[in-house]
Amino acid sequence: MSRKTHLLAALALCAAVLPPLPASAQEREEERVTLTAEDGWNLGARYLKAAPGAPTVVLIHTQKSDLNEWEPWLKPLKRYGFGYLAMDLRGHGNSFVKPDGSTTTWRAFSLSGSDNEYNKMLRDVEAALAFLSTNSVTGDQTVLAGSVLGANLAIKTAAIHPEISMVVAVSPVLNVNDVLSVNPLRAYGRRPILLIGGADRARQYTELQILNSTARIACGTGNVSVIIEARGFGPGLVNKYNVRRVLDWIKNPRLPEVVAYSTAAIAGLLSGATEQIAAPEDGAMQDYAGE
Repeated sequence: MSRKTHLLAALALCAAVLPPLPASAQEREEERVTLTAEDGWNLGARYLKAAPGAPTVVLIHTQKSDLNEWEPWLKPLKRYGFGYLAMDLRGHGNSFVKPDGSTTTWRAFSLSGSDNEYNKMLRDVEAALAFLSTNSVTGDQTVLAGSVLGANLAIKTAAIHPEISMVVAVSPVLNVNDVLSVNPLRAYGRRPILLIGGADRARQYTELQILNSTARIACGTGNVSVIIEARGFGPGLVNKYNVRRVLDWIKNPRLPEVVAYSTAAIAGLLSGATEQIAAPEDGAMQDYAGE
């Protein structure tokens, strides 16, 4: 028998012995979908159905950006069996048609006011939750992950929707265009939350300490995990090299309490000194409109 014949016979034996992949794994292909917010905005989105029993991650991008900033997450999410729903927030990416049919972008949005379009983006996230609900994805199977503005929106949405299982907040800050985070974090309750930040920006690092302290009080120390990178802000903090740490945390959100930190020089975030940093009143917060 020739070498080629031996090889073909071996492959045929493997095919007979190894079970086929589950149909659900074979059929999980990304879809382009449209979400509709309560106030009529239509939002472009990319959706991948989760494998049975796996969570679905709602991905909420940074201000002045779009859903493509999550590209380093998408293939790893699929490999883990997770689902995802990445959307363009109103005025961003392909979500530029207003309810009245005219077009606009984030450049026209007011940067201040508790009812400005940035705060109304809460409705965009809720449109994502409504879409998942119609696809049989419940709150306990849903993870909110956001970056900067998206992180604040994720915390705020989860505070209103206690059924959401957990939040991943990448570079959360005290204030982005009057989308505040401290009071929503105080109302978040005892659920897992992962805070991710960089150590090279003094202001953002200080704000992360405040939010970490607030979360440990509001959520319980065992529910708060932290990843600190040596440098970076926003979507660049999580890339194809370290995204697995985040996905591993989603699978096991309470252990370890501290996921990772870049160097012992920044371990002050985890020290008792952190607890002594007082969270300011929301009205005194500076914002990140210029980021």
